[in-house]
Amino acid sequence: MRMIKAICIAFSTYSILPVPRFDWTEDTMRFSLCAFPLVGMLPGLGLWLWYHFCTAVNCGIMLFAALAAVLPLLLTGGIHMDGYCDTVDALSSHRDRERRLEILKDSHLGAFAVIYCAVYLLACYGLYTELANETALIIVGIGFVLSRSLAALSAIITPNARGTGMLMAFTQHAEKHLSLALLFTALAVCTAVMLRLYPLAGGCCIGLCFTWFFLYRHMAWKQFGGITGDTTGFFLQITELLILIGTGLAQLAARMVLG
Repeated sequence: MRMIKAICIAFSTYSILPVPRFDWTEDTMRFSLCAFPLVGMLPGLGLWLWYHFCTAVNCGIMLFAALAAVLPLLLTGGIHMDGYCDTVDALSSHRDRERRLEILKDSHLGAFAVIYCAVYLLACYGLYTELANETALIIVGIGFVLSRSLAALSAIITPNARGTGMLMAFTQHAEKHLSLALLFTALAVCTAVMLRLYPLAGGCCIGLCFTWFFLYRHMAWKQFGGITGDTTGFFLQITELLILIGTGLAQLAARMVLG
């Protein structure tokens, strides 16, 4: 029952899926963070269903790519993109650490957030137009689980910049040893399946994502003195973009070899 409550808390917080709601008590939050990767199955399944619908009705690639680019935002309620935008504003301010943390908390949207949100979505749209087969899209779908596994892992092993906030509520009572074991298992499964299904794309994605994981932790510590919920959203969005880039590079390489 405790694990079911943890899964429900993860889905109710990080997705639009209607699930039973439970109070955030010390007991119910013990395993909520390690349930976070399961939320990635929702946009992954949504992408797969959208692809098959478009295939069935002979939908054009532009319409497919347009909805595919925004589908993760629609299914998660945009919570991670909000963190991406706030972090972009903070980093673009080039102010001291205290001011950057204040900008993260500011509910107003700055010009840089708008610009880089548009850049992000246009990049996703363009990359989805290049993913021409189901196997490539399955790799991207698995990437939604991989990105959340890495985000949860970073939240557990990296100091929190504030010591308060929603992310802190997920980490302060977490059963860290069990959570780490489950997250490393999720990472191993995602890695194995990606490499098995599409070795070139899987290898590109995994290399990019794990490199970004270490760069992000260094950036978060240098710029903010640790991580926050907003920087975690920033990390997750960039990770998912890198997965699209890695898969797109693999598709491009395959076409060059064949053509």
